[in-house]
Amino acid sequence: MERNKLFEQIENCIDQKRFREAKELLSDMEPIDIAEGLERDLPPARLVFYFRLLPKDLAVEVFELLDIEEQERFLQHATDDEVKEMIEEMSDDDRTELFDELPATTVKRLLQKLSSEERKLANTLLGYPQDSAGRIMTPEYIDLKAHMTAEAALVRIRQKARSKETIYTCCVTDEGRHLLGMVELEDLILADPQTEVLDIMDGGPVSVPTTADQEEAAQLISRYDLHTLPVVDKENRLVGIITFDDILDIVEEEATEDFERMAGIEPVEEDYLDAGLLTVARKRFIWLIICIVAEALTSTVLKHYSPIVQRVVSLTFFVPLLIGTGGNAGTQAATLMIRGMTVGEVQWHDLGRIILRETMTGLLLGSALGLLGMARAWMIGTGTAVAWTVAAAVTLIVLLGNLAGTLLPLLARAVRLDPAIMSGPLITTVVDVCGLIVYFEIAGAFIGLS
Repeated sequence: MERNKLFEQIENCIDQKRFREAKELLSDMEPIDIAEGLERDLPPARLVFYFRLLPKDLAVEVFELLDIEEQERFLQHATDDEVKEMIEEMSDDDRTELFDELPATTVKRLLQKLSSEERKLANTLLGYPQDSAGRIMTPEYIDLKAHMTAEAALVRIRQKARSKETIYTCCVTDEGRHLLGMVELEDLILADPQTEVLDIMDGGPVSVPTTADQEEAAQLISRYDLHTLPVVDKENRLVGIITFDDILDIVEEEATEDFERMAGIEPVEEDYLDAGLLTVARKRFIWLIICIVAEALTSTVLKHYSPIVQRVVSLTFFVPLLIGTGGNAGTQAATLMIRGMTVGEVQWHDLGRIILRETMTGLLLGSALGLLGMARAWMIGTGTAVAWTVAAAVTLIVLLGNLAGTLLPLLARAVRLDPAIMSGPLITTVVDVCGLIVYFEIAGAFIGLS
């Protein structure tokens, strides 16, 4: 609310041509608040004018925080000099992210506006695989030599700090740029001025290759509680760093994508309210069609067992209970499994333990729920045979759901698919079909029908 009031004041100042006052109000605001305030469907000319009121450094910082659509609007309506200055001063990783989203012809035009050094750097970053560590890294790091003194290292940090991504964690390299270790700014400050960097650095640095998936980089930063993750080439030469703020964006992006896939939705790139109606419908329609086709198997199963249903109609009373319980159990197991794989808690060598654990969990949950199902059958007077059928079927179907929810994401990972697609509607459909077969086969055995 405070931000909205400030922007109302700024709008009044601009309308009354009190530009100095508007500039002062903007300069006192946090960059993220300015960025969110500019994402209000402003006319292009007004959007550009706001940036002209901002100091250069603040303008670049605000631009980096804007949504891609607003960035593109600015680039389309700003002058050539303003565009050149903005993309020249952007951090390399944010510029690469922007170029990823723009049409190829626009990127080509913007690259021509960069200085030769920045153009070479931009082309290098764009040359790495999509969603790789190389694509999101920044080459703006501070590198120190092992035999520098702490005093000399601090002098170098002061000289380079303004143009670098971070100064709190510095990389230590040899003459060939091979990564030797990492050293914290705090350790340099507290060390004796004549102590060599070699003596206070961490000599076993965690690093990631340029071609590694960005999720792997996120897992390493989370696992080792890092502020900065070095990125190296095949020869262990330092080429860049990934900072924790970049990883936060990745975690949000990957989590959103997984949630959408788990709900049977193809990932939507735009924000919910910005995405077109047809786009949202198309993304959701694909999996709904797949589910309808798969659920046709359920009808086939029911038709196959129709003689049993006709002789013991009360069996149909529990079909919703059985398929709902099995599907929910499968979804729960899949959620835990996908989360475990995402954060690196689940590995292939754990497969035996995982299957045993989920089997025991399935039997425990299934037995408890089976007793409740049997009690319900008794309450509505279906008879002993049907009650025991329901109890046994619930137990086995919950076990089946647990194992399906556990193994299908692992199968997806084995064939290099996103495990998140093996959850939600897909697992529910699989368990529905298999669960009905189990139910009616048990009914045939318990009640003496074939």
